[in-house]
Amino acid sequence: MDDIWGVGRRLTARLNTLGVSTGWELANMSPKRARQHFSVCLERTIEELNGVSCLPLEDAPPKKREIYCTRSFGEKASSIEPILQATSLYARRACEKLRKQKHLVREILVFLQTSPFAEKRYSKSVTVKLPYPTDDTRLITRAAKQAIQSLYKEGYQYLKSGVGLIDLIDPAYGQGDLFQVAQPLRSTKIMATLDSINKRFGSGTAFSAAEGVQKKWAMRQFFRSPNYLNSWSQLPQIQC
Repeated sequence: MDDIWGVGRRLTARLNTLGVSTGWELANMSPKRARQHFSVCLERTIEELNGVSCLPLEDAPPKKREIYCTRSFGEKASSIEPILQATSLYARRACEKLRKQKHLVREILVFLQTSPFAEKRYSKSVTVKLPYPTDDTRLITRAAKQAIQSLYKEGYQYLKSGVGLIDLIDPAYGQGDLFQVAQPLRSTKIMATLDSINKRFGSGTAFSAAEGVQKKWAMRQFFRSPNYLNSWSQLPQIQC
């Protein structure tokens, strides 16, 4: 019964005390009784098991109000160069998500930190206001790198950095004026071309030189689950 979504080991043990030990018995349990003894979540689970939809499907997920991209380094960084490269990569990925939901950003947050278990701990963040609302990876990467240079201090083994786009606006509802600087049309076209290349040939095909080439700092993913649905090369092979 613990294979049912939302029913864990502890809940299974409590249900067993009421004589409910199988999925069939759970489906035949009174929803009102389940809510009285447990929660509204279990009540909805019982309704779902009986074919009553309680959680409507979303045709399109709501647009995010903030977008973050952050990863731990594959190896700790004691110099600024690998941190700048990693932060440039995070900025690009955050910008790709930003353009996908057709928003612009006015302010970003950048942070840098060591391991919380390190003898010499350090953790600090800074916000940067952009000159105008933008989705230009180049501008945002430049701002993120400048933020890292202000945060970086020698003598630490850094483990993680990140970029957050924290002040998003929908250009369809944005109201400018004659004195407000806007993103150049040329930048918008360049970003559209960049996205089309990466969409056709794979993510990361085209990227800025600021990200580096070797990427020795990249997060280790030796035990990542195979991506069966999106990669032919990762499909399991069977010999008959």
